[in-house]
Amino acid sequence: MNRTAAKSEKRRANNAQLFAVSFSLLALSCRLCWASGESDAFALTGIGARSGGMGNAEIGLADEIETVYYNPAGLGNLTDSGLTAMYQAPELSTSRGFAGFNARLDRLKLPGSIGFGWLRLNSSDIELTNANEQVLGSDTLTDDLYLLGYGVRLSSILAVGASLKYYRFAFDGFSESGLGFDAGLQARWSIFRLGAAFTDFGGGTTLTGSSIFPNGGNVSDKVPARFRPGVGVVMPDPFDWPILVNADIDALAKLQGSQDARIFSGVEVWTYQERVALRTGFEQAVGPTLGFGIRLGPFQIDYSFLLSLNLPDEHRISTTFRFGDFDRMSGNVHENLTR
Repeated sequence: MNRTAAKSEKRRANNAQLFAVSFSLLALSCRLCWASGESDAFALTGIGARSGGMGNAEIGLADEIETVYYNPAGLGNLTDSGLTAMYQAPELSTSRGFAGFNARLDRLKLPGSIGFGWLRLNSSDIELTNANEQVLGSDTLTDDLYLLGYGVRLSSILAVGASLKYYRFAFDGFSESGLGFDAGLQARWSIFRLGAAFTDFGGGTTLTGSSIFPNGGNVSDKVPARFRPGVGVVMPDPFDWPILVNADIDALAKLQGSQDARIFSGVEVWTYQERVALRTGFEQAVGPTLGFGIRLGPFQIDYSFLLSLNLPDEHRISTTFRFGDFDRMSGNVHENLTR
């Protein structure tokens, strides 16, 4: 093969690899086809089995460790420190997981919590082929989102928070990354919770990396800024029944590019001295959700099932461990939510 032919073959191989990247991104973000291949599509499907069972609605309530992802202001209202981990059942060699923790800091002038979260999507054994459909090898695609947030409670009503976030995408020697910022607030009055989160605040987050093409220079993508308002309701012992009812309805609106809007809604009912929870919800254009939770002292296990209207169904399981007084955490949880 002469030099010109070799260069042509290399160019075709690079084109094929670029196609593999694009196809993988599309396939792995299938639940969010409405996002039109946006760079953060892997992160838009929500996290946590509890919120998963409630249609991924969490902005208003913002009362779990996962609030570092949904609404960092909720960190200011968490009364305990804790650890959490989520596992999402794999589909087509693709797995998705989340791990996070929060540490309650009460000795500061404005007490609150610091939180950390790590979301990863991993797809293995993706074949690389050339223009003649010859297999050149395989590689693993990874999408990572790291979050570091802090929330403070300014008063008995208002909490604010912010998260620093780092995106990283890697596949076949190509990588792209960028640093972003989220901001949130939450107001609590009586049984009502009003929340709002501004994600990728300040005009969106730019992801940069090197091109897979020879002498292609740097490439960049943009994660658009979004606004997510939410309204939650916490009702302990409604109608004197020995249950706790939490409900949330959120919206998501993209602030840049083509305008998209989405509604998320869900409800959960805790019973048996707030040790067992049943959940249901609905995510617009995706489908209904179901879930349950079991709390045993400081431990909590949650499961959720998304019955997708158009795409493969989704299963999540989460485990959470909270540090603190076991009696207070195993019962009377609504006292923490309403004080």
